Amino acid sequence: MIAVVADDLTGAAELGGIGLRYNLRVEICTQVNAQTVADLLIISTDSRSKPKEAAEKETEQVIRALLPLKPELIYKKMDSVLRGHVLPEIKAQMRALNLQRALLVPANPALGRTITNGIYYLQGIPIHQSSFSQDPEFPLTSSQVDSILQFGNEVVKVQSHNQPLPESGIIVGEVSSANDLKAWVQSLDNETALAGASGFFTALLEAKGYVAIEPTTNLSFNPEKPALFVCGSTFAKSRALVKAVQARGGPVSYLPQELLIEPNISEEQVKKWVEEIISLIQQHNRAILAIAPDTTAKIPVNAATLREIMGQAVQEVFKQIGLAELYLEGGSTAAAIFKRLGFYRFYPQQELAPGVIRMQVADLPNLHLTLKPGSYDWPPTVWNFK
Repeated sequence: MIAVVADDLTGAAELGGIGLRYNLRVEICTQVNAQTVADLLIISTDSRSKPKEAAEKETEQVIRALLPLKPELIYKKMDSVLRGHVLPEIKAQMRALNLQRALLVPANPALGRTITNGIYYLQGIPIHQSSFSQDPEFPLTSSQVDSILQFGNEVVKVQSHNQPLPESGIIVGEVSSANDLKAWVQSLDNETALAGASGFFTALLEAKGYVAIEPTTNLSFNPEKPALFVCGSTFAKSRALVKAVQARGGPVSYLPQELLIEPNISEEQVKKWVEEIISLIQQHNRAILAIAPDTTAKIPVNAATLREIMGQAVQEVFKQIGLAELYLEGGSTAAAIFKRLGFYRFYPQQELAPGVIRMQVADLPNLHLTLKPGSYDWPPTVWNFK
């Protein structure tokens, strides 16, 4: 069995989709399931949205809880562009595994994400010039890896696979091609904690002998069943897609500004918003719940408050209407919603596109969830608004 500890739900789902691609039985949980029969057990801690000290503590606790299961590999899934509490969580991983060295390979050339000479690039452009600079919690203001990670007094080295590994500390592996990922895997031993994103994980699976299978082309869901999209991403492309649907008269309901003006969340305002969302679903069989850029530009509000409001709204929608499909972008948003709904265990069923994973909720066979990171695209089979 392979174990993964992911710092957010969309990252957990993304690796779950890769597991499906390599014909593994996959289970995603929010805490360690000691009775699992999965080939790939993924624990989503949602630590990216927590304070640094709490993130570090939970990461260590989860990894220690995995050790009695004797997994052949414990992989620490980090954000591919290094958002979150990266170094504290890797240090926690090293402590739990009693290792003096860790290798972090975050870049993924398949997505145009590369690191060369200590600089992070997205599609050949320094990453701080992209929409990642507008992330509400971890905005990237530099493309220098040492600045992004804020090394401080930490023993961290950014290097290529051609250089010998130091005996201790954290190494950030530079990657500009798929061959670089393979080279990093070939340089490994059992004395190194492993962390990174989906590209490195895929290379590790292949090095262990796992073989990808033909993806299923038969989608087992009906896009016309009642569905709700929750789009909370700050990425310009994602917001533009929602705006385009609204401009065509599509079923878009933006979070009301009134909910952000009051010092406390107004139950009456949430109720009115939920009524609007349900009305759209009844008319169109689907609705998009989103946050308008103007709303957060005009009113200072933190990301946790937005997650709380959206989670409350989705919970009320579930109480009043039978949804067959729930589509979510953004791991912290998904985690807040699942916590309210009491969803803690998931079984990935289909990789609709890289990073876009459809899952079944444990004990709720008629409800499916589809998750993706905010920076990824919805496939046309899902985003088929007229």
